[in-house]
Amino acid sequence: MVNKVRSFIERYNMLSVGDRILVGVSGGADSICLFHVLLELSSEYNLTLHVVHVNHGIRGSQADSDEAFVKELARRHNVSFHRVKRDVPAIAREQGLSEEEAGRNVRYETFYKFFEEYKCDKIAVAHNKNDNAETFLFNLFRGSGIKGLSGIPPVRDRVIRPILCLERSEIEAYLDQHQISYRVDSTNLTDDYSRNKIRNKILTYAKDEINAGVIEHINKSANMLKEIDDFIFKNVKRAYTDIVKEYENKKISINVDDFNKLDIVIQKELIREVIRRLSNRLRDIDSFHIESTLELIDKQVGKEIHLPYGISVKKGYKDIVFMLDKSGDRQVNQGKDTTIDKANKEFEPISLEVPSTVYLPQTDEVISIKLIPYKENVVIPKEDYTKWFDYDKIKNKLLLRTRQEGDFIQIDSKGGTKKIKSLFINEKIPRDKRNQVPLIADGSHIIWVIGVRISEAYKINNNTKTILEISINGGNKNGKNN
Repeated sequence: MVNKVRSFIERYNMLSVGDRILVGVSGGADSICLFHVLLELSSEYNLTLHVVHVNHGIRGSQADSDEAFVKELARRHNVSFHRVKRDVPAIAREQGLSEEEAGRNVRYETFYKFFEEYKCDKIAVAHNKNDNAETFLFNLFRGSGIKGLSGIPPVRDRVIRPILCLERSEIEAYLDQHQISYRVDSTNLTDDYSRNKIRNKILTYAKDEINAGVIEHINKSANMLKEIDDFIFKNVKRAYTDIVKEYENKKISINVDDFNKLDIVIQKELIREVIRRLSNRLRDIDSFHIESTLELIDKQVGKEIHLPYGISVKKGYKDIVFMLDKSGDRQVNQGKDTTIDKANKEFEPISLEVPSTVYLPQTDEVISIKLIPYKENVVIPKEDYTKWFDYDKIKNKLLLRTRQEGDFIQIDSKGGTKKIKSLFINEKIPRDKRNQVPLIADGSHIIWVIGVRISEAYKINNNTKTILEISINGGNKNGKNN
């Protein structure tokens, strides 16, 4: 089994010699298997492991016992151990999320925090083929597009999934063979969560009554759909360039005549791409929203529909126009549309693609992101709101967001850092405004506190190969110079 995982790791270039790996370990069979496999490979790759355990505060003493189990496991193998305990049910209630989603958010926030703190190279998590099958069916049932049916990626940014090539039966057989103990999460045995129902009822029935190889077959289908999705996206990008127009006032239009010449598959994915570029998310967009937009094309001029995320779509004379509402953000929350007054709210994190153009929440300001090859004697721009960064120093997917616990910025060339909270105090930013200050974050490391300063760690130098340029309104907005 370890050889199978090794081949999978090599196929996707997951590990490099000398990597420092943060390993998410819950204590369950999957994460314990991941930990022991990485232990076996650690001498081969000269790995340094850091175990991180998140106590979700859901199962009381059982959760505390899981934490103690993982702590002892790490101690026994002389691996550093870090734990975080959060009240996930309370967070779910406060943020209007399911406990599943809130737990996932807490885990990854924790992983990235320690990833930065311990200067790791990768984050290893324990998704396997069963998880992939469950995700496939979950997305299928909620009407996801082809991207949602493409499964869990083996590698995304700094996150690696070395045992995604294994079924849960293989994992349990490996642990039994080596007499390795693990914990059983009692919540996985209930049908309280959607994924549990898929795991315990649908997949179990399919495996027992229809085809014993259902997990493998779903994974193969997801892989094929990923290949198809990659091909479709190339065509969508070409169509976007040819027939879509972007405007400064959070508006995107599609020429109807040209749109009607496209294959229906490209039409649907082009609509998704327009929505993604306006809102920077697609989670609440399902087939109903796409079909409603397609139906609008054949209706009379002036007809309008409303989508999640405050997006309206209106039929024009020669185009359909997508607009992002400036006054509020209509979100899908537990099946209901709610309008949120954004003037006094923190905004949701926005993933920054390279290159891309996004709108700064709560304003009409445009953020532009692009790459520039480094050249000797290049002149660094002096505009207050155009900043250059060394692109190769960035470790994670960049996020535009507000402050979070653990955020910091490097303040000098010697590596000195300061917490964002302290920076705000020193800069005399009013307490009631601090949660609205936009930040551009590489994990917990803030590369730019917009309007205040950039991190010394990302400044370009003679060793820079590629420059990441980020500008707001073309660099014309007034602000501080550092």
